[in-house]
Amino acid sequence: MFQYFITIVPTKLNTYQMSADTHQYSVTERERVINHAAGSHGVSGIFMKYDISSLMVKVTEQHMPLWQFLVRLCGIVGGIFSTTGMIHGMVGYLVDVVCCRFQMGIYKRMNAPLNAEGDGPIVAPTGSYSEQ
Repeated sequence: MFQYFITIVPTKLNTYQMSADTHQYSVTERERVINHAAGSHGVSGIFMKYDISSLMVKVTEQHMPLWQFLVRLCGIVGGIFSTTGMIHGMVGYLVDVVCCRFQMGIYKRMNAPLNAEGDGPIVAPTGSYSEQ
């Protein structure tokens, strides 16, 4: 037994050069051996089953105005520049922190000179540490 399933979809095509009413179709096939002794029942033959879709596909060609294309292009270029700028800043900061500052000793704890009693730093009248 041979079965063919045919699906037909109506299609409208609208472009600047032409307009057409067409149909798209798809075909699937199935075949089966009929053997009543083996328990495979059915009628031998070639069967075609048609299905016409109730939905329509509409294909329309539209062009974007030049100014809209330029605005979108500027948005894409600006987004690329801002994103790469942020990534460059973050990578530069991480490289600066990991490689340079710890090796140069910037984050070492600074010891302030103690006063005569030894219990605190010497404070100048302006509130800053005195240089001795």
